[in-house]
Amino acid sequence: MKKVKVLLDFIRLSIPLKIIKGRNIEAGLTGNARFSTPDVTIPALKAATDALEDSYVLAQNRNPEDTATMHQNEKAWDKLMRKEALYVDRIADGDEAAILSTGFNISRQPTPALRPEFSVQAGEMRGSVLLKRKAYPGARAYLWQYCVGVLPENDSDWIYAGASGMSSFVIQGLNSVTKYWFRVAPIMAQGTSAFCDPIMFTVA
Repeated sequence: MKKVKVLLDFIRLSIPLKIIKGRNIEAGLTGNARFSTPDVTIPALKAATDALEDSYVLAQNRNPEDTATMHQNEKAWDKLMRKEALYVDRIADGDEAAILSTGFNISRQPTPALRPEFSVQAGEMRGSVLLKRKAYPGARAYLWQYCVGVLPENDSDWIYAGASGMSSFVIQGLNSVTKYWFRVAPIMAQGTSAFCDPIMFTVA
């Protein structure tokens, strides 16, 4: 069995998701007795994420200088976060729960690939997501819905995204760095079946 380690998968994230990841790790390390003397202090991590977020906002104006500053701040964020990840990996020494408590992800033991019943992933275009559901026996179509922020208490508060004859669907025009919930229901000959459990996804 392989020893559980901290993943450096945050390096491949988009800048909006790096900002969210940085906030999660900052919160996970704050007051965490197991990791009381981090190689990168929590204020330093916060400052790096703040700088990345501020420069990302400015870079939306497409100014070359602002864009260059954003990429410089991204490299600085990557360097600090990689250093912090190595610290967590060293202190945790394979303790899965300890690593997860910091907000970092862990390496997993090899398992057979299983296709989830319902999944959400980033789409090819900014502000888009790709929804997929395992084909439902007897389904003639699929009804796709979403909501913003928190789960609604009433079914009527879900937003209609569309219907499709295939078990996959793309939603476009969503807001960046925003938390959404998604769900799908198969449409049968006798009517719409039950919706699956909703999935939360933060749009990049």
